[in-house]
Amino acid sequence: MTLTANSTALASADALVEIARIAQAPLRFGHDVRVLRDGGLAFPTMLAVIRSAVTDVAFENFIIANDATGREFAAHLERARRRGASVRVLYDPVGTLLVRGGSIGRSLREAGVSVRPFRPLSAVAPWSWLRLRHRDHRKLLIADGRFAVVGGLCIADNWAPSDQGGGGWRDTAVLIRGPAVADLQVAFDRMWKRAHGDIEFPTLTQEHVADGGSATRGDAAVVVVGDRPGTKRVAAIYEWLADHAQTSIDLTDAYFVAPRMVLDALIRAARRGVEVRLLVPGLNNHPVAGLAARRIYGPLLDAGARVFEWRGTMLHAKTIVADGLISMIGSSNLDPLSLHRNYELNALIGDPRTGERMQALFEADLAQATEVKAEQWRRRPFRAKAAEAIASAFAFNL
Repeated sequence: MTLTANSTALASADALVEIARIAQAPLRFGHDVRVLRDGGLAFPTMLAVIRSAVTDVAFENFIIANDATGREFAAHLERARRRGASVRVLYDPVGTLLVRGGSIGRSLREAGVSVRPFRPLSAVAPWSWLRLRHRDHRKLLIADGRFAVVGGLCIADNWAPSDQGGGGWRDTAVLIRGPAVADLQVAFDRMWKRAHGDIEFPTLTQEHVADGGSATRGDAAVVVVGDRPGTKRVAAIYEWLADHAQTSIDLTDAYFVAPRMVLDALIRAARRGVEVRLLVPGLNNHPVAGLAARRIYGPLLDAGARVFEWRGTMLHAKTIVADGLISMIGSSNLDPLSLHRNYELNALIGDPRTGERMQALFEADLAQATEVKAEQWRRRPFRAKAAEAIASAFAFNL
């Protein structure tokens, strides 16, 4: 990434240094980054990454379903194990309760893959239910310490292309090659130990990753932004980006039940002339979150921000691009569960080329969205306002 000292605030090296400080994570330079739109591009890329693995596959996801998509991934993971790679799979058993067919974990274990559920619940161990609110919502794939995929896609038919029999859910991920892959490996290893706590695994060093990726080094800077219960790092980064953006903020979120600090920062940005655009689902797979999000359209619209509702199947992406320079893609929704309760993982990318791709993706999405107009919004029926108020009271207290 070409950084300058005095152009726009977000184009300076100091901006990335400050974001890394907020994230409490290293700032790494020299990455190739590829933006992956939907399961139609992300899934084949992820399967190719697994096929490329020679020594190690680390795979973590909130949902790895026992459906056609999950079975395809399981087959690739099993083949990687048979050809001698160490394959570790970490999934959240609560996430798999949300999809038909449950988890593919048992099938993977029977094939010899090392599989761990994150904080499983048990009917015969009532104390285990104290873990219910702190879930592993992260989505991460790493192969040989050389390639990593981070994003919002779960491994289930909902994310598979509709022309292949899937749900066609809209989502975004990124393929990363470069030094930050070592940081992502560390993030996985920590969660792997947290899920069990008694086995040590070697962590790839920065030198391993630099050597493995040297042939295709790029210009993007990357900060790995992990979040866990109580840290509030992602919310702080959203607030900082909103307060320092000078021209534009394009934000896509599946469950936009934003905390006051983020909402106020977006309002401040819109009032000082930043073009703030928010894209959310028109029909939400979690209706309470969808109604709660609609409750906070008003203050944004009054400040001059623009709000768009997606017209297609479920919009599940969690992304932001500020001034076309800094992008963040990952698993964190702007809702209380992601920001306060769950373990999350995101890639923050300082790179104008990635920012340009993210802006183009956002513009393409707006072609399939309907803008919410302020005057029309103020005239919505009382029953809609009442439903939104009830949903907000519930959603903000999760």
